[in-house]
Amino acid sequence: MKFGEFIKDKRLKEKMGLRVFASKIGEDPGNWCRIESGKFPAPSDINILNRICKVLKLSDSEKEKVFDIAAKSSREKVPADIRHQIKKNEIVPILFRTIDKKKMTKKQLEKLVERIKDEY
Repeated sequence: MKFGEFIKDKRLKEKMGLRVFASKIGEDPGNWCRIESGKFPAPSDINILNRICKVLKLSDSEKEKVFDIAAKSSREKVPADIRHQIKKNEIVPILFRTIDKKKMTKKQLEKLVERIKDEY
């Protein structure tokens, strides 16, 4: 699913009109209409994406999906929340490089993620 479609679907489920939604997230309704219709790319700014998630009352998994699909349909290919972590925490690039150097498989990465979730 594309970013605009996903957000529009969630917005309509909240019974929120486009103008009201755009106002709540601090965006221009005309531009937002173009984003929902796929004529403009998704926003890549973490603050805007966080406001969208808050206004739509999205779950943590839905929020992650928003960041992922926004990255796919924007000029940025790395999700905004990940870019934020890379800038905020100097160890994150080391983690990515370590994973790359170890040539970890998808299965190994999944195990690592589960281990981190369980431990922290």
